[in-house]
Amino acid sequence: MSKLPSTIRDFIVERQDHLAREIVARQWKLRPSLEQRYGNKGRARCTDDAQYHLRYLSEAVGAQEPALFSHYVTWAKTMLGTRNIPVEDLVANLELMLDVLQEELPVPMQIPALDYVKSAIRDLVLAADTPSFLDPSQPLAELANQYLGALLRYERHSASDLIMRAVENKIGIKELYFHVFERCQYEIGRLWQSNVVSVGQEHYCTASTQLIMSQLYPYIFRSDRKPRGTIVAACVSGELHELGARMLCDLLEMEGWNTIYLGANVPATGIVAVLRDNRSHILALSASMTFHIPAVREVIMAVRLASPTTKILVGGYAFKIAPNLWRDVGADYWTRDASEAISLISGLDANVVSE
Repeated sequence: MSKLPSTIRDFIVERQDHLAREIVARQWKLRPSLEQRYGNKGRARCTDDAQYHLRYLSEAVGAQEPALFSHYVTWAKTMLGTRNIPVEDLVANLELMLDVLQEELPVPMQIPALDYVKSAIRDLVLAADTPSFLDPSQPLAELANQYLGALLRYERHSASDLIMRAVENKIGIKELYFHVFERCQYEIGRLWQSNVVSVGQEHYCTASTQLIMSQLYPYIFRSDRKPRGTIVAACVSGELHELGARMLCDLLEMEGWNTIYLGANVPATGIVAVLRDNRSHILALSASMTFHIPAVREVIMAVRLASPTTKILVGGYAFKIAPNLWRDVGADYWTRDASEAISLISGLDANVVSE
């Protein structure tokens, strides 16, 4: 495999700050009205945005997955547009990125990087806004809407009552996880992207769902079972979006597995130590943000050295965008969601899971 993609990635990452400042300086020079419209604070934010653009571009090129950058750019279009930053400003920023990269990148590195940016600009023009994740035709749609409404009103106790009444009415825990918690989390993310809810509201909703999930643990964790095996799950270093991995572990517990959930932002050394101490031979890793893919690679390389027989499953939003990414990072499996992960793990030979 050619080392050029990873060389381009490293080159951009190392010069990210310089490249971002140069892009913004040129944009401000070409359009003096931006200074009046946004001021110094706006310029600083624009520089931050340019750094994010470059981070996503570098990882997309390194993984040889143009979809990672195109998807990010279309997401940024909606996020910035709802904050009164027109798409024309984003396009101008990306076009200047092309100019700067063409000047700064060595010739052999130019074609892949520039092609990714050009492709993203084309996709940006055609991109539509993300539809709601709360589809009325889906199971438990009414309950999901009521639950989300309660959270957005900061009524955590009302949201909890809705879930506990649903359990009393014999609605299954799995159905609540898949059709209420998961879909509402996706919708909260969409609402933040669209500037409908604040960062604080988003965090409140997520923390409330975590608390409400814990109230269901008496139905999930049973003492009268013989575990089918032990599975370790973690979010890689830097990754703070942990609810999906937590949900997977809860659902695996219901299937009879013993799970060791390590939470968010776990370093590679910590993951390797837990696998060793608990003689577990299956690891589930989660990464939502594209720029955490290097951390996934780091964990997988460390696990391969310490425990070559361990089977590694990856998931998270970054892998949904680029379905072949799991091969690039060296994983054994990838699944689209918790339901697929449970089916896959249940099909593994018990000897693979634990000694």
